Amino acid sequence: MSRPGQIFYRYLSGLSLSKKLLGGLVSVVLTIALIATSAVMLSAYLMSKHYFLPDNVQAMVKILSEDSVLSTLTGNVTRAEQTLAAASEYSQIRSLAIYNPDGKLHASYNNQPEHFFIPYVVPENINADYQYLSKIEQSPGEEYTLYIQADPALPMFFFFFMGLASFIILVSFVLLTSLSTGFIKRFVTLPVLHLIRVTNRVSEQENYSIRARRFHNDEIGKLTNTFNAMLSRIELRDQQLTEERDKAEKAGLKAQELAAEMQQSNSKLAREVEVRSRVERKLTQFQNYLNDIIDSMPSALLAIDDNMTVNQCNKAATELASLPFDQMIGKPLEHILPFLYQCHDQLQTALQEQKFQRIEKLPIELECSKNYLDLIIYPLSRDETSGAVILIDNITRRHKLEEMMIQTEKMMSVGGLAAGMAHEINNPLGAIIQGSQNIRRRVSKELPVNVQAAEEQNIDLSAVNQYLETRGIIRFLDNIQDAGVRASKIVSNMLLFSRGGEAVLTPANLTDLIERTIEIASNDFNLKKGLDFMHIRVHKELDPMITEVPCIASELQQVLLNLLKNAAFAIHNRRDKTELGLITIRTQQEKNKVIISVSDNGSGMDGETRKRIFEPFFTTKEVGNGTGLGLSVSYFIITAHHKGTMSVFSVPDKGTEFSISLPLEYHEEAVSPA
Repeated sequence: MSRPGQIFYRYLSGLSLSKKLLGGLVSVVLTIALIATSAVMLSAYLMSKHYFLPDNVQAMVKILSEDSVLSTLTGNVTRAEQTLAAASEYSQIRSLAIYNPDGKLHASYNNQPEHFFIPYVVPENINADYQYLSKIEQSPGEEYTLYIQADPALPMFFFFFMGLASFIILVSFVLLTSLSTGFIKRFVTLPVLHLIRVTNRVSEQENYSIRARRFHNDEIGKLTNTFNAMLSRIELRDQQLTEERDKAEKAGLKAQELAAEMQQSNSKLAREVEVRSRVERKLTQFQNYLNDIIDSMPSALLAIDDNMTVNQCNKAATELASLPFDQMIGKPLEHILPFLYQCHDQLQTALQEQKFQRIEKLPIELECSKNYLDLIIYPLSRDETSGAVILIDNITRRHKLEEMMIQTEKMMSVGGLAAGMAHEINNPLGAIIQGSQNIRRRVSKELPVNVQAAEEQNIDLSAVNQYLETRGIIRFLDNIQDAGVRASKIVSNMLLFSRGGEAVLTPANLTDLIERTIEIASNDFNLKKGLDFMHIRVHKELDPMITEVPCIASELQQVLLNLLKNAAFAIHNRRDKTELGLITIRTQQEKNKVIISVSDNGSGMDGETRKRIFEPFFTTKEVGNGTGLGLSVSYFIITAHHKGTMSVFSVPDKGTEFSISLPLEYHEEAVSPA
C-alpha cells in the first residue's frame, strides 16, 4: 500500500463508527446522483439528435412547400429572405436557403453566421446529422432546392431544469444526511458511548454493582446484556472470594474484619451519596435541556389534565395564545385558546377513551386572516397522572402551496394536450378557410378567367351569383369562413398557452396603458349585447408615482381587456340589477413590485368555480360565448412571461377581485417561460 493510501487508512481507522457510516452513505448517494444526471443528459441529447431534429426539419419543409409560401420564396429576394428569417425562428432551425432550378443561390438567411456557412450553389455532399436538402416543384419542369442547416444542441432551458433538478437532489441529500446523522447518533453512537462510560466507571471505581442500560434490541443491546451478565458473575465471584477469605480468618481478626466492613460500608455510602448528587445534577440539566427542546419546537405544545386545565406549554403555545407563560398555567383551555371549542368532542374522546385523535385543516381567524391548523391529541395516562398532550401546527402556508401545486400540475398537463391538438387542428382549418375562399373566387365576376369559363359552358355567371345569393349559399360560405377564422384564433390561443415562446420586457407607462385599455373596452363592448359599458361605471384609483413598469405592453393589455370583459359579463348576469354596475381598477406599489387589481360588483363565484377558473377550456358561459382559454392564457402571460403572480378573490352575489403582481426588476434579455 502506498504512503497516501496508508495515511488515508489511518485516518479512516481513527474516525468514529457514526462518521464511517455517514461517509459511506454520502459517497453512495453522490455517486448515484452523478450517474443519474449524466444518463439523463446523454439520453436527452440522443433523442434531440435522432428524433426531434428530423421531425422539426420535416415540418419546416412541409410549411415552406405550401403554394402561398413557395410563391413568396421564389419571388422577390427581399421578401424571400424575410420569410426565411421568420422560418428560421422555428426550434433547432439555424439557417435556410433556396436555390433556383439552375442550382444557384436565390435567397438565404443565416441565424448564426459564425457557426454555419451557406454555399452559393447546391452542395453535393452534406452532413446527415444537421444538413438537409429537399426538392420543391413549383410547376412542371421548374424545380427549386431547399437547403436547411440545423443544430442538434440541447436548448438552454434543459440545462436550467437539469440545474434545478440537481439543486433539488442536493437539498434532498442534505436532508437525508441530517436524518441519517440523527438516526446513527440515536441507534448506534448513543448506546456505544453509554457502554464506554459505564465501562470506565467500573474500571475506575471497581464497583461491579453498576449496570449498563439497554437501549435497543440490536447487536449493541445484546452486547450490553452480555456485559451486565459478566459484571454479575464478577460481582458474585468477588463476594464468594470475600466470604472464603472471611471464613479463613481467625476469630482474632474478626474485629478487624468488622472494622474493615464498616469502613467499606461508609465508603460505599459516600460513593452512593456522590452518585446521588451527580444524578440530581444530571436530572436538573436534563430537565432544562428538555425545556429548551420543547421551547425550540415550531409547533405549539400544551399538556392538559382531565379537567382541560393547562399544566404545561411551550413558547410557541404562548405566542399562539398571545399570553405570557405564567398566565397560561392552571387556566382552562377554552379561556386560553377559544377556537378549540370546535375540537371539544375529540378532546373528550382522547381523555375518556384514551384514543389518539387527529384534526386536520381546522379553519380559524388569526390576525384578521384565515389560517389552517393541524391538531394531534395524545392521551396521557399513568398511575399518578392522566390527561392529554395537544400538538398544534399552523399549516396555512402549506395549504396555499398545495393549492398552487395542484393548479400548476393541471396547467402543465393540459398544456401538452393543447399543443398536440393545435397542430392536428391547424391543417384541416387551413383547408376549410382556403376552400371557402377559393369557392368565392371561382364564382366572382371580377375575374376574367371565371367569365371565360362560364361563357364556354353557356352559363350566365351573373345568374349563378344571383342564385347563390338568393339561396343563401354566399352567406353559408361567409359563415364557414368566419367559423374557420374563429377556430383558428382558438388554436392560436392554445399554442400560446402550451408553447409561449420568448418575450422581451420593456418599460411602459402603466397609467397610460390602463387608460388606453379602458377606452378600447368601452368602444368594443358597447357593440355587444350584455356588455354595455354605458351602464357600467369604471372607477380608477391609479397611483401617480408608478410610471415605468417592465412588461410586454400588448400582452398586459390583452390580460386587462379580458378581465374587463369578464367583469362586464359578471355584472350583466347578477341577480340584483338595481345597483349600478361598478368596475374598480387600482394600482399600488409594494416594495419591488406593482399590484394591479380589477374588481367588480357582479355575480361572483362559488368555491368550486374559483378553484377551476384558471383551467384551460373551463368556462361558465353558454356554448358559443366563450372558449375557456381567456383566463388560462392570461394566467400564463402573467406567470410565465412576466414572472409575476395572478390570484382571485370572489364572494357569490357580491363580486370578484383579480389581483396581478408584477416585479419591478427589469432585465433587457429575453424572458423564457418556466
